[in-house]
Parts: sequence; C-alpha cells; structure tokens
Amino acid sequence: MEKFLNPRSVVIVGAPRRSGEGSFNNVETMLRYGYSGRIYPVNPQAGEICGLRAYPSIAEVPERADLAVVSVGRDRVFPVLEACAAAGIGRVIVVTQGFSDADEHGRALQDRMSAFAREKGIRVLGPNTMGVVNNFASFTTSFVDLPVPEKFSPVSLVAQTGVFQVASIDFSYRNWGKGIDIGNSCDVDFVDALEYFEKDPETRVIAIHMEGIRRGRKFLEAASRITKKKPIVVLKTGRSEKGARAALSHSGSLVGEDAVYDAAFRKAGILRVRDTQELRTALRALVRFGEMAGPRIGIITVTGAGGIMAIDAAEGALTLAELPDGLSASLTEGLPDWIRVTNPVDIWPIGMIGGDYPGAVSKALRGLQGSPEVDGILMIIPAMSSPLHGNIASLVEVVKNVREGKGGGKPIALWLYADDLSVYEERYEEIENVAAFPSIEDAVRGLAFSRRYRQFADGPSVISETCSWNREKARPLIEKGRRDGVLLGEEALELLAAFGIPAAAGRVVPTREALGGLSRDLSYPVVLKVTGPSFLHKSEWGGVVTGIGDEGALLRAWDDLVSRVGEKNPDAVLEGLHLQEQLSGTELLMGMKRDPEFGPVVACGLGGIYTEIFRDVSREIAPLTREEAGDMLRSLRIYPILRGVRGQAGVDRELLVDILLRVSCLAMEIPDLMEMDINPFIAGPNRSKAADARFIWK
Repeated sequence: MEKFLNPRSVVIVGAPRRSGEGSFNNVETMLRYGYSGRIYPVNPQAGEICGLRAYPSIAEVPERADLAVVSVGRDRVFPVLEACAAAGIGRVIVVTQGFSDADEHGRALQDRMSAFAREKGIRVLGPNTMGVVNNFASFTTSFVDLPVPEKFSPVSLVAQTGVFQVASIDFSYRNWGKGIDIGNSCDVDFVDALEYFEKDPETRVIAIHMEGIRRGRKFLEAASRITKKKPIVVLKTGRSEKGARAALSHSGSLVGEDAVYDAAFRKAGILRVRDTQELRTALRALVRFGEMAGPRIGIITVTGAGGIMAIDAAEGALTLAELPDGLSASLTEGLPDWIRVTNPVDIWPIGMIGGDYPGAVSKALRGLQGSPEVDGILMIIPAMSSPLHGNIASLVEVVKNVREGKGGGKPIALWLYADDLSVYEERYEEIENVAAFPSIEDAVRGLAFSRRYRQFADGPSVISETCSWNREKARPLIEKGRRDGVLLGEEALELLAAFGIPAAAGRVVPTREALGGLSRDLSYPVVLKVTGPSFLHKSEWGGVVTGIGDEGALLRAWDDLVSRVGEKNPDAVLEGLHLQEQLSGTELLMGMKRDPEFGPVVACGLGGIYTEIFRDVSREIAPLTREEAGDMLRSLRIYPILRGVRGQAGVDRELLVDILLRVSCLAMEIPDLMEMDINPFIAGPNRSKAADARFIWK
C-alpha cells in the first residue's frame, strides 16, 4: 500500500492532451497539488502534456514506475493492465467506470481483471475510483483539481466513493491526512487499507465510509486488533429494510442486513455514526481528546438553560459527576445565600453579582479538572466581539492556564455561542485536549465518543467460550437435515439436546390410535401441535392446542387439528402430530442466521407468536463470549421481566447465558447450517426448555 500512497514515480495512462478548465487532467491536478516525484504521461497522440514529455506506450517509459493510474475506456483497461505487468509495475489504480457498477459485461471485465491481477501479483485499486490522497506527501491521483489544504488531521479515510476526498472539509476534521477510495474493490479492499493504516505512524484515527463489504470475517479480525491501538469510526450507508431478505425462520427474518453490521462493528470495537454530522463530531473528539477515562462529566455554563439542555443530551450516554468537596462554598463565598451551586455549575449569577466572570470560570474549571470524580468537562460559554464584553475574551487564557494544572489531560468540550465563533474556535483549539463543537448536543456526543472508544480499547481480549456436545447423537440428525434441507419438530429438539440445550419432553404420534397409550408417559396438562415441512409457522394454521387436561380432551384436540388442516389446505401432508409436555414461563426466541460475509449471527429476544411484531431482539456475531451473551439479554426491553418484576420471580439468567453460548457453539460446529430457530424457548425460575425448533440448510 505504501506505493499507492507515496510513490516515487507515476505513469498516467490516458492523460488528455488538453489541460485547463473542464479537462480533468490527472497530470495537471497532480502537479498543482505539489507532487515532487516523477510523472510519465502515456498518450500515443501527444508529445507533451503539461510541460512533461508524453510516451506512446507504457513499454517506452524509461523506468519501472511505482504506480500506474489508468483512465481509458473500460474495454481498453485490460490491455493496459497486461502492459503494466510486462513493464513490472506492481501497483495500478483504475479510475475508469463501467465495470461491476454498470452491467454484466462490465462485471465480466472486472472479474477478468481481478483474476489476472492475482495471477501476476499486481495490486489493483478500483475500478471506479478517484484513487488516493496523501497530504503528508502532497500527493493526489484525483482528476478533480482539489485545493491543497493549509491544515489537515492525522485521520486516514477508507471510502467507497470519491466525494469524501472532494468534500474533505465537509466530512472530516480539518481535512483528511490520507484517503483511499476503494471504488468497486476488485482487489484492494477495506482489509488491505486497514492493515496499512494500522502500522502507519502518521495515522492516529481511521474513518470508513462503507456501502457493503466482502471478506467480512477478515475485516472483523483486523479491526478487532486495530481498535486496541487506534479508533475506527464507520459511516455505514444503505440502512433500509430492503437489505433484510425474507427468511424461513423467525431468526432469519429478524436478522436484517443493517442489524448484522451493527453487531459486527460492536464485536470489533468500531464506533458507528449515523450521519455525516456525527462523523465530524466523532473525528473531532477522537483527534482532540483521544480517550475519556470514565462517563462522569462536569458542566460549566454561563446560561442556566444551556445546562438543562446539556443534561438532556447526556442522558443515557454520560453521567453527571459529583462536585468536588469545597467547590460550591468557594464559588459562593461572599454571595447571597439564594445562590446555589450544583452540577451544572451556572456561572451567570456568580459572575454577575460577584463581578468576576473570568475568576469564577477559573475557580470552577480548576475544581472540576482536579477532581478524581470528574472524567470530562463541558463548557457552555459565549464568544463575543464587542469591546463591551472584553472579559469574555480572557476566558481563552483562563482555560489555557488551568490546563497546565493537575488533571490537565481531561477533555474539555466547548459549545461557543454568539457572534465570533470561528475566531474563538481556533484560539481554544490551540489548547491541548480542548475542542469546540457546533452545538451542545454535539459537544456531549464528542465526549461520549471518546468514552466509548476508551471502553473498547480497555476491553479484555477474551477468547470465545467453547462447549462439549454429543457428536454421536448429533451426527445422524445433521446428516438428515442436510439431505432434507430442514430439520423440524422432535428431531430438531433432539439435535438441541445433543448440544446440551434442554428441550421439552415429547414425541411425534403417527396416528390417533397410538395417541392414548403414548400420552400416559407424560403428565397432564400436555400440548398437541402439527409438525412437518408444511407447518413452519404453526400459529398460521391454528396448529397448536395447549392446556389439554385429560385423555378425552387430547382425542378431541387431535380431531380439531386434523379438521383445521384439512379445511385450510386439503393437500397439506400431515405426518402425525407432536405430543409434548406443557411448559410455563416467559416465551423467548433464540436462534442464528448465517450472514454471507460475517458468518453466523446469534439472536435472542421476545418469543412466541408476537416475535416479529414487537421485534425486541438483540444480535451478536458468533462465536460469543460470556460477556456478550449477558449483554444480549440485558439489552432487551423485556429484561426487567427476566429479572423479576412486581413480585414475580425472575428466570434463571445464567442458564440463558449458557444456552446462548451453546447456540453460538452449534453455529460454529455446523458450518453449512444457514438458519436455526428456537421459538418458543420457555424460561422459568427453576426450569427452562425449548418447546419448538427448526434447522434450515437450504
């Protein structure tokens, strides 16, 4: 990747003869950007381009260049790639569009190019890319003339569009330091870029714009390692429900594409942002603050209303710190008794009556900064140009002086208001660990992003749990499921039991005559339900009868179920009915779906017939750790019910954690299993079992 971003020499194939307005000439833009390496334009129709000698072919370039940038029609790209291979050029950027982004012919061209690159050991960036930018080396491959930034940050970008380079100042914090547009990523992809930036000393923070991904498991492996050292922020676009494909199981329908990305980013310690404003906020905070040790913040405000807004913004993300001992008394010394100081610290009455705004701000800031009970500070202060408010300007010096004292590493997030924002923002951000944000909410989010990154970075590098399972019992069931495509009913419950997941006792009864004798093996009440491939969703058939109290009621239930099935669909194949012990407790869903990129995704949540209505589901990428399994339960809206509420006993939550770990183990041990669904799993305080399950291979 180094030769893509810092080449000593570049061949530009397809450089236009024309320069100036509307030419989109890579040679011209590269020269204007300040690139100091050697440039070799290739155009058989030109003798000179932008004052540089042009060459009729790559073969006639006088040296083996580090990099080739290709901008020719799509049908001419492959011959150019062959010429690069012949000339020993190992790094190629294909700017040209019209490949997998266009039509089937373009996709075939891209596949051919990818195969050739692998065969020859050439690394290709693109096609359909703007290429790279490296502001540390004054280098860009963009065909758009970009202004050279006066300031840029240690943030490196990996994107699937060139607009993030063109609009750098709109998406980043003080422009990207480096940027890679992977385009269609026929070869170089997110994993390659991440692994390069991991070791790059000029990169402190990594930003990602992502539409889709391949090599998802490899991406997780790389990102999980990198986030221990450098924060990664991702803006994932395309979050709509259209990404969630219809599935045969509840788990399949509930694990939509965007939910999988959420789980994957969480697994790897990646900070996800929802829009470009959050992206700018997160990058500013991570560059200026780095990490925040804890969630406790102190607030200093020159407007009481601003303090209330800050409290609202912090709810659920950060907590209000306790004021250090003596600070309240110190700030109100000599002032009327009605002035109360809490967190937020309202400076307005203290400064107005005491006559010393800068002194009050300094005292409050020193107290919060020096307190071990405070992890970060939010300041809401004006930035005014009027000479009548000159004492406001001195607050810059107040903050600067306080930063030199004890606890000076704590982040200070500012919301500046009034009429002189840009000037004051620059002055404040000359102070270490201070950042100014465009709103109170953004300032709070900035602190929260720094706190979340600290949690990821400090998190233990844990190994996922393993489980023992009965291979002898499971093997024939797995083979049957592979042959038939599905495993249902009693056989599905038997496979669960082979993996140590408790299941309700029962059996499939082939005929009405056999029912009476078999029912004596179970204690009433019992359940009777339809079973077989035609009845994946039993409730849609009215196919479950519960609370059957005796043999007579059982025989009547049989007749009712057979009659319902016949009325709904006379052609439905009824292979018997499933007789089962009746369980009581909270109905849960547990299951998995295999994502094509990230692998198995474990889900749990509210079960029963309302699963897909309330959609109270949590998800994690397998394999799970015990902590992740516990977090899945705690994140559910029904968790208070699981814990016990209003005198009702809670369920055995440790058992549920164990079950989730076994679901994870099952998913990893059966690599061709596509979906698995336990619904309902009946959880109680003393007994918890699976009542129904299905496994899907097709």
